[in-house]
Amino acid sequence: MARRGKVVAFRKRPARKHGYSSVGFRRLKRFIAPVLIVGLLLAAGAIALLDGRPGENTATGSANSDQNVRVSWVDGDSGRVDGQEFRLHGVDAPEGSPDRALCARERVLSGDARNAARSVTEGKTVRVSRRYGADSYGRELVDLSANGKDVANQLVAAGHLKRWNFEGGESKPDWCG
Repeated sequence: MARRGKVVAFRKRPARKHGYSSVGFRRLKRFIAPVLIVGLLLAAGAIALLDGRPGENTATGSANSDQNVRVSWVDGDSGRVDGQEFRLHGVDAPEGSPDRALCARERVLSGDARNAARSVTEGKTVRVSRRYGADSYGRELVDLSANGKDVANQLVAAGHLKRWNFEGGESKPDWCG
């Protein structure tokens, strides 16, 4: 049996300084650092996306204009610059694919255009001189220069490319006629 008559005095808790439960605050403290880290990472990612908007359609000076780039050609007007797909702005090359070429002559001209583009840039200082945003295939539309000379102008002058104002609604140039 329990003894009666003995009173045990309890000490009062000190008043809370901040007006909130210290247990709740301790639980919340565990999440502050991870939430801040995630927030900073998201902010850094958003800044990186805003800096290099590939879908922007306005012409801008190239961030790479003072740096050499590595070019590989798929055909006479498109390829890869430092691993990113590109297409020369304002020009058209003959199609090499049997599905897309309208005649056998166009397929032959396609190989000539690709080889000419390679020779214009091979062993030269190549730079992106202007960027226009992405085309409907996600390739970046660009102007390239090789040793300070516009690549598209050289290929047009040699007859390997034709001027084409796609944005202005012009029909694709005829390579079979």
